[in-house]
Amino acid sequence: MRYVEASPCAALAPYIQCYWALELSGAAPVGGHRVLPDGCLDILVDLTDGVGLHVVGAMRAAEVVPLSTHASFVAVRFRPGGAQPFLRLPLLELTDAKVALGDLWPREAREWRERLGAVEGTAARFALLERLLLGRLPGQEGDVGVRHAVDLILGAKGQVPVRSLEEVMGVGARQVERRFHAAVGLSPKVLCRIARLQHAVELSRELEGAEWALAAGYYDQAHQVREFRALTGLTPGAYVREQAEVGFVQSPEAAGA
Repeated sequence: MRYVEASPCAALAPYIQCYWALELSGAAPVGGHRVLPDGCLDILVDLTDGVGLHVVGAMRAAEVVPLSTHASFVAVRFRPGGAQPFLRLPLLELTDAKVALGDLWPREAREWRERLGAVEGTAARFALLERLLLGRLPGQEGDVGVRHAVDLILGAKGQVPVRSLEEVMGVGARQVERRFHAAVGLSPKVLCRIARLQHAVELSRELEGAEWALAAGYYDQAHQVREFRALTGLTPGAYVREQAEVGFVQSPEAAGA
């Protein structure tokens, strides 16, 4: 198993978190791989058998994805809110959904399929994805107010009172919610919960018990258990045990990149 990431160029950095690739050869994780919500939207290129192109919207809870013994993927992971200027539709329409790229970009999807099928190697595919996205670089930055609010949420690991975002964006609660749904596909409250979960997962390799819960920003262990069950489908302890057996697939160190 090999998982790698690469950073976007400066022009795309405000929109894209990273490019990533996953190659599987041999035994696949028993029961599949648990993909956690991260607030991001991905354009996924499945190279396992031909070239399949899909848009995977932001997730509100984890999904267990079956993996075959031989699989090959490359993808673009957009920052929360970064995909909307490219896709040009309310991202709430894609939340918890997987949609064929051809349904959104019929002409571009044909071009992407042909060109991605003609190149070999992870670095070359990342470079091609970047060129294709630069060709669609939006003339406008999208919702700048939402971008500032998202940066605040992510920088604070989700520890942001949702009401404070009204001041950041200069609008009332309903407008904040509506604009987040359009630009991110999630409510600000859900994005805060996801950011806190992601922070907790990072800390899980070095902390445990009540110390882990408090360091991750939960009120107590009971609060952490409730949030983990809601967002991952497992208790914190069960999640850590599962990752010890399966490995953190979307981690360059754990996947042997």
